[in-house]
Amino acid sequence: MTIDTSRKLVESGNYSVWSDFEDVEIRNADGRLWKAGNMYGNPEAALITWDERYAVVIGCGIMICDLQRFGETVCAGQTWEESPTVHLLAEPSDFWNFVLVEQVYQNDVHSEIRLVTALMDQYIGIYTLNTETLVFQAVPHGQPDFPNL
Repeated sequence: MTIDTSRKLVESGNYSVWSDFEDVEIRNADGRLWKAGNMYGNPEAALITWDERYAVVIGCGIMICDLQRFGETVCAGQTWEESPTVHLLAEPSDFWNFVLVEQVYQNDVHSEIRLVTALMDQYIGIYTLNTETLVFQAVPHGQPDFPNL
């Protein structure tokens, strides 16, 4: 008897993101599967952007998957030119190395997501990440999380 240990992290109209311990898989509504990579310490949550362009997986660091490149071979890389999945835990010197990201959400800006780090982490705070350029920026203290609500 085989026990299914996978769990769905998020689902949108055409995609769902699943984890099975440290492995991350994206499923298309037509039944195709894409092994998007793995994350040390198991993924905690995920987000699929409103336009279904990116899947973002968080936990110990962050993985961003370009859904327009669904099915392409994933390799080590920290730029879109290197891989369809960018895993920002790939290098030991990486800022996000072993930073626990607890929340991810998208606000009204098309290409921007927000990340919230763990309260006990040395990089505690809210950060923005531009999914197209992969540029991180800290949200200044006092700036509202949802400025347009």
